[in-house]
Amino acid sequence: MISQQTINIIKSTAPILKKNGQQITTRMYEIMFHNHPDIKKQFDMSAQANGSQPMKLATAIYGYASQIDNLSALASMVENIAQRHVQTDVLPEQYPIVGESLLQAMSEVLGAAATEEVMAAWTEAYQVLSEVFINREHDIYVEKLANQIPHLA
Repeated sequence: MISQQTINIIKSTAPILKKNGQQITTRMYEIMFHNHPDIKKQFDMSAQANGSQPMKLATAIYGYASQIDNLSALASMVENIAQRHVQTDVLPEQYPIVGESLLQAMSEVLGAAATEEVMAAWTEAYQVLSEVFINREHDIYVEKLANQIPHLA
């Protein structure tokens, strides 16, 4: 569960994320690909080059920030992203890489607005969201496997 204090802080950052979201996610991908070049193979680099992938992620992060107290409103977005992650073989151990890159990008882009309190709240919020994705993706992998195994009569 996310603390009420964290919810309040995250919601308060929604407007700045709406304004600076694509700059943050573009920087996040730069950091991630520089520090973990092997992860590039899981991404459509043309979607990086034309900005569509950073824009999609920025929209998702803004959605999370603005609806963090009503996660059921994000169910279809979570499902679509989880399905895509399974298609591209995203692994649970990759979430800390993304989180570290995202938080570093937020800190760089937001500057003075990225207070210790804001960064702590986003660290907590990212951890909770990553667990949502990891759990849903696990279930999708299990469902796929179950569908591939012939049932015994």
